[in-house]
Amino acid sequence: MTRTATTRSAWGTWIGFESCPTLLGRLVEGFAGPWIPLEDVPVPVPVVSVASAVPASDADTARDGTLDAAPDGALDAAPDTTRDAARDAARNVTRDAAPGGTGAIGCVLLAARSPADLRRAVPLRGLLPTATRVRIAVADVPSWAAQPLPVAAPGACWRHLTEMRVTRRGRGWHLDAAFSEPVPAGDVVAHVANGLFGGCAATTPVAGLEGGVTADWRPGDPNVTLSPPGGPVPDRRDAPGCDLPLRQANGSVVAGPAVTGAAATSPGVTGAAVMSSGVTSSAATSPGVTSSAPAATGLTGSVLAGSVLAGSVPAGSGSTGSVADGLLPPLDEAVINPIGFRRNPAQGIAVLAVRREGFVVALGTDKLVRLPASGRVTDVDIARLRDVRGVEVPGPQAAEGRTGEIARVVAALSAAGIPVLAAPDPARDRALGTALATALVAVTGEALASDLRREELSIRLRRAALREHGAAARWRGLALAAGLPVPPDPKVSILLCTRRPEMVPFAVEQMERQRGVSAELIVGLHGFTAREAAIPRTRLPLTVIEAPATTPFGEVLNRMAAVASGSCLAKVDDDDWYGPDHLADLLLARRYSGADLVGSAAEFVYLEPLDVTIRRCIGTERFVPLVAGGTMLVTRAAFEAAGGFRPLARTVDGQLLQAVEAVGGRIYRTHGLGYVLRRRSAYGHTWRQPVQSFLASFQEQWRGLVFNELMEDGARWRAEVTR
Repeated sequence: MTRTATTRSAWGTWIGFESCPTLLGRLVEGFAGPWIPLEDVPVPVPVVSVASAVPASDADTARDGTLDAAPDGALDAAPDTTRDAARDAARNVTRDAAPGGTGAIGCVLLAARSPADLRRAVPLRGLLPTATRVRIAVADVPSWAAQPLPVAAPGACWRHLTEMRVTRRGRGWHLDAAFSEPVPAGDVVAHVANGLFGGCAATTPVAGLEGGVTADWRPGDPNVTLSPPGGPVPDRRDAPGCDLPLRQANGSVVAGPAVTGAAATSPGVTGAAVMSSGVTSSAATSPGVTSSAPAATGLTGSVLAGSVLAGSVPAGSGSTGSVADGLLPPLDEAVINPIGFRRNPAQGIAVLAVRREGFVVALGTDKLVRLPASGRVTDVDIARLRDVRGVEVPGPQAAEGRTGEIARVVAALSAAGIPVLAAPDPARDRALGTALATALVAVTGEALASDLRREELSIRLRRAALREHGAAARWRGLALAAGLPVPPDPKVSILLCTRRPEMVPFAVEQMERQRGVSAELIVGLHGFTAREAAIPRTRLPLTVIEAPATTPFGEVLNRMAAVASGSCLAKVDDDDWYGPDHLADLLLARRYSGADLVGSAAEFVYLEPLDVTIRRCIGTERFVPLVAGGTMLVTRAAFEAAGGFRPLARTVDGQLLQAVEAVGGRIYRTHGLGYVLRRRSAYGHTWRQPVQSFLASFQEQWRGLVFNELMEDGARWRAEVTR
């Protein structure tokens, strides 16, 4: 029998407006409220739990499929009656719009302050009801952000779409979609976020969230499993609902053994330390949870400090997991990253100041950014700070007991490539980790006065922050601490093709020094044999391909790609210099950009006939159609979709770039400080650009072969060039 759904009035929810509540009231025309905080919407109790645990008198309701809202006691008490009324409305909407309820909502409206907040709404999509109309309002977006066009899954809710409008409103975007049948509003939100950021890479392990503050830990992930506070993690198709859950315990977050199936509690969980969320605490005080971790002294107001109990998922078990060190909430690499970095900022050094309601970043009397008390930073905040030379943060005496939140701000600014000046603070530095704390030591006002030195420091900071605090790295660490299997790191197949036997040892050495990546080396000898080349011993797995000189260059590269086993292919040249983090930086850029092909800029060029090194003015950390051919890293999927290299003798790099864009792929250019292009005469190069053309536009020049600090170990190469 087909059930005809009735519709109710409009229902609005918001996320991310804590530091600018007045903006919410004027964001959406024709909607006066009530606005319900998305993080306060209760998670429905799973059907299986209700059916197996309720008294017989309530069994009919459970069998009918109604999803009950979480019990009142599971929600934090709030003295504000308006907030209580909003929560009551959320319970009614959740119940009525669920299967077996009284019907769908006429219109669901989600207001997000920034794209970052929209991604935080994705793991909470199960809290949104079904509706025949879905409106999404993003109040502010960075200049580089795309318009919110959804990426629809085949056979999903979009087959019921009757009308959709996407309009620019001020500094943000509004999407309004109407459907002929009620559809899950959460699916629409997830698909719009997917379209904004060019797809979402799967993050393992599968996480269980209790909603609320735990959404910060899995932004952009539609594959999480939600559970009510203190309740069971619902099963998924006769399997445990998650591999690793995050739970709220007395205002704190604990990563520990999942409660699945009908078990509503997990008595006896021990060893779980807390990450404070609004209160200073040395232990979780909820029933059945004890702590052996040291007190998180002074770390208040956000999800941080203490330790995390990372456990596996025995169904209905209360077993103890292993303990990992205290962690800040992970950074969402899709929005907190170096995209939009400015090499020559026009403003000076801003200052982070502590306020009762949160934080302010100010430059003199100008307030550039307001941050919530949690220390959460969004892509919009980063965009407003792009033109400052750096941000100075308060030391221990001025932190006013907010050390943990300041650490969260420092980690986000560092990941975005905004240099941070910070006096030593043992508590903050413990939260940041050794690598990031060490990188901060080198940041001084004098160093930031130089554009080149500032960018070198920026790159070191972003590497440390993203590799330590990025969501992918954080969840990988939690999984390992819990004894869960993790997928291997992506393998890079290096394609090194040369027509010059004398350059083989040099080129192999450049790849031998690569660190922080799993790689193999595919050497293509174009026009000579392995007996004619002195191929040095290398720690990298090595495959040699020989091809006659008459074979087109592109065809040789395709033969090399065919024998490669990596999920990414990296093309390198035989006479250029590569820093030791060249490949690792490309993989990192691919992670935060979501691009199908990434590469560096040929900023630094050594003009060998003139014995001059120049730095060219090339925009970096942005989506572009062109990168240096000797730095391209492309996913195997994108390479095959583009048809590989064209079988041509020249211009194969440009042809691949054009093909990737033609099939809908995205290209991203990261910094150029890990690469120096060597330019000899145009004769003998597939790229026949005369040496003199490089002098037409440059930003800086030096006599001789000059390397920036990120290249490392350049003295010997300088000596070889001058001989």
